[in-house]
Amino acid sequence: MDERSFEEAQALTERLTRAGIEQALQVHLEPPLEINGQRLCRDCDSALGAPRLRANPNAVRCVACQTDHDRRGA
Repeated sequence: MDERSFEEAQALTERLTRAGIEQALQVHLEPPLEINGQRLCRDCDSALGAPRLRANPNAVRCVACQTDHDRRGA
């Protein structure tokens, strides 16, 4: 395999890897739970505060529930 073919194969591999990662992330995104403009935790219904949403604007759980969710591997 010449250098040009190798570089093309490497670029294709990188594009496919990025596309796969994007697809995997989209599959696992859960819609936020919002009531009257307030984002609530999907598990315990407590309000997600500004610090939580600044740290993770896509958060759908409070820190405690997210930790439990991650530990269960759900």
